[in-house]
Amino acid sequence: MVEVSIVAPTMYEERAPEIAREIFRVFGKGVEVIIVDKSAAHYRKRFAKTGAKVIVQRSKGYESALMEGFRIAKGTRVLASIDPDGTYFVKDLKRVIDEADRGNYDFVSGNRSGCSDEAMRPYLKFGNRALAIIFDMMFLQRLGDVFSGSFAIKRSAFDAMRNVKPYHAGTIFFEMELSKRGFRLKNIPIGYGPRHGTKSKITKYKVVYGFQVFWGILKSRFGESAELIGSMFRGRFGSS
Repeated sequence: MVEVSIVAPTMYEERAPEIAREIFRVFGKGVEVIIVDKSAAHYRKRFAKTGAKVIVQRSKGYESALMEGFRIAKGTRVLASIDPDGTYFVKDLKRVIDEADRGNYDFVSGNRSGCSDEAMRPYLKFGNRALAIIFDMMFLQRLGDVFSGSFAIKRSAFDAMRNVKPYHAGTIFFEMELSKRGFRLKNIPIGYGPRHGTKSKITKYKVVYGFQVFWGILKSRFGESAELIGSMFRGRFGSS
């Protein structure tokens, strides 16, 4: 019986096969590793001897990739994710999963706010912190980082949101949906290193993405009221 499943979304990440092997070294052979890939067939061959299960992503977006992986995962206790671009550390993911498995919290993610400016530019730190504050105020949580690519969800918590259609918001998609359902969320400090060999695929324009997420928080929290305000602004300032 598999108790822990770890899902990693990939798109030509150079270090992903190495990270898959490291997961097995840290967690043992009893863990399930699922690679949800949006690359070409030749790239997926690199996982042939890692022990990981590889599926082709059918949907679009980071959130959808994770949902595809979580929905087929066999883990009975905890489902987790790590962004396999080399910026996150498997040893930290182990701490995140252990914290989620202890029983007090349903969702645990890594807090990267203590990382170097080389790993995360100051303006990105500022933006991440600002959105975390907004999220905390809207959903009555206490998180310092709402975009971490290293997180764990209890199986019971995921099953409560497994039929939700993913929307473009990054990790905060999971945090919002779980918060609305009354689950308990927590951040713990983790390491975060500079990105090498691959570029972030969330978006080319981080500031624009930040505003998109901000609007997503409002829509998720206030639903039809936020959509009505958006329609009014589009009608007043948008083009016909």
